[in-house]
Amino acid sequence: MIIQKMNNVLVKHGKVTFAIFTGVVIVSFVWFFTPGVDGSLLFGRNVGMGSQYGSVLGQKVTYGDVGNARQVASLVRGASYGLSPQRVQSLDEDASFQAALLIKAADVLNVQASDKEVADVIHTLPAFRNEDGKFSPELYTKYKNECLAPSGLGFSDLEEAVRTMIRMERVPGLTAANVIVSDDEAKTGIESLLQKITYHMVTFDPDAFEDQVTLDDTEIKDFYTANPSLFMSEPESDGLLAFIPYTVKKNEVSEEQLKDYYELRKAIFVKDDGSEMTFDEAKEDIRKELETTIERDAAETAARAFNKSFREAIRADKDAFLADPQKLFRDEAEKAGMKISEIKNLTSVTTPDDDLHIDSQLISAVTILKNVGSYTNLLTGEHGMSMFLMTARRPSVVQPFEDVKDVAKKRLTSQREYALAEEAASQLSLKAMELKDSSAVEELVKSLKGTWHAEVSRARFEIEGNPYLPCMNEILTTDVGRLSSPDKQFGFPAFVFVSAHTPATAEEIAEKKEMLELELKYRKQEIVSHGLRDWILDSARVVNGRQSQE
Repeated sequence: MIIQKMNNVLVKHGKVTFAIFTGVVIVSFVWFFTPGVDGSLLFGRNVGMGSQYGSVLGQKVTYGDVGNARQVASLVRGASYGLSPQRVQSLDEDASFQAALLIKAADVLNVQASDKEVADVIHTLPAFRNEDGKFSPELYTKYKNECLAPSGLGFSDLEEAVRTMIRMERVPGLTAANVIVSDDEAKTGIESLLQKITYHMVTFDPDAFEDQVTLDDTEIKDFYTANPSLFMSEPESDGLLAFIPYTVKKNEVSEEQLKDYYELRKAIFVKDDGSEMTFDEAKEDIRKELETTIERDAAETAARAFNKSFREAIRADKDAFLADPQKLFRDEAEKAGMKISEIKNLTSVTTPDDDLHIDSQLISAVTILKNVGSYTNLLTGEHGMSMFLMTARRPSVVQPFEDVKDVAKKRLTSQREYALAEEAASQLSLKAMELKDSSAVEELVKSLKGTWHAEVSRARFEIEGNPYLPCMNEILTTDVGRLSSPDKQFGFPAFVFVSAHTPATAEEIAEKKEMLELELKYRKQEIVSHGLRDWILDSARVVNGRQSQE
C-alpha cells in the first residue's frame, strides 16, 4: 500500500498539500447531507447501476457514478475524523450528482493525482497524527481495522477515495494555471490596491445614553409581566455520575528532550511583553508538559464494560430498572470499578468543575435529558470517562419578580438606551446629508452623543484583506466627503466618514509591485476557476428533465 511504503516519511506541509487537504475537507462539508453510506440513494428505483442518471461535457453519468461519488465523500470525511464511513453524514442526492459531475470532468480532462500526493493528504489527516503531530502508521492501521474493515473496506479503498477527491478538486484550477496578468492590468490594479482611504469611524454606544433613561418600579414590573420568557429559571437536574479517571503517569525527561521540544516550538513561548522566552525561562513549563502522560486505555476498557453490562441488565429486567434505576446503575458501576458521585442542581449554565468531574460535554449531554431514569451515552471527557443517570428534574419556571427585579431593570434600561442610540443615528443620517466638511460632521456627531474616532488611513488592499475590519464595505464604497449608511452588525449603530482618497507614490508602487502582481494573478485565477466549475455544473443535465444543476 502507498502509506505502508511511506510509514517512516515525515511529509512537510507545503502550500500545495495544505490546499489539497483544505479542498478535501471543504468538499466533505459543502451542500446538504443525509445519513449514512447505506445505498439508499440507489435503492427503491427500478434501474441498474449502469443506467443513465444525467450527463456532463457530452459524457454519460450513471447511477453507479453518483453512488461512487457519495461513497468517496463519506470515506474521506470519515477518515478526517477517525470515524467509520457509516457513522458520518454523506452527500444528499443532488450533491452526490454534482460531485459525480466533477469526477467525470476529471476523467474527460485526464486529471491525475500521484501516489505521493495521495500520501501527502493522508499524512495531514488529524485522525492519523500522534501526540507529536507526526503521521502514525499504528493509528492508520488501527483505523483500517476498526472503521474500514467492518464495512468490507481497506487501505486501497480509502487511498483511491482520496485520489478521486484530489482529482475532482483539481478540475477548476486547470485553466486558471495559465492565467496571465497584462502590464496594463497590473498597473491599473496595483494603483487601485495601493490607493489610501482616509476615514473616521463614528459610533453610537447605547451606554452613552444611560443618563437619559429613568425607570420607576411600575415600568419595571410591567416589563417583567409582558416578557415572562426573559425571566425563566434554567431547568435543573440531579443525578448519579459514574466516573473513572484516566491514569496519569510521570515520565523521566532528559535535558536533550527539553531542548528539542523548545527548538521546535519557540514561537509559542512568549512573555507578557510579546518577546520570546529563552530556553532557561521556558524549561520548567516544558518539563511539566513532557513529564505527564495520560493513559486512557484502562479507563476506556472499564467504562465500556460498564456501559455494556448496564444496558444488558436493563434489557434483562426492565421492570427492576424502572422500579429502582439507581440501584442497577450503582451496582453495575461498582462492578466495573467506576466511582459514583451525586450531582445536584446541574443546568445548562453550570460552570465546569474538575473536582466534581463536570465538563462542558457532560453539561450538554445532561441538559437534553427529559425524564427521571434517563441516562446519557458513555462520555469521553478531558480527564476521564463518565455516564450520568438522572434522578430528579425541576422544570423551568418564571422566577419571582423580586428575585429578578435588578435583571429586569438592566434589560429594560438596555432596550431604552439602544432605542435612543438608534434615534441619534437616524438624526445623524438626516442632518449629515447637507454637510461635507469633516469638522462640521464631527461637531454634529458629538452633539448627538456619538463618538468621532481618530482618523485612520489604510491602503485599499489592506482593507480588503481584513474581513473583520468594522464597516469594511462602507469604507470601500463611500464617496469622499460623505457619511456612509449605518452598519449595525456590531450591536450598535456605526458609520464611516471618508475624508480622502490618496494615490500611491512611485516609491510605494515599486516596493509592493511584486507582491501585488501575485495577488492580482491569484484573484484572476479565482475568477477563472469559479467560471470553469460553474460552466461544468451548468452544462450538466438530469435525464428526467429537471433544471440544470447549479
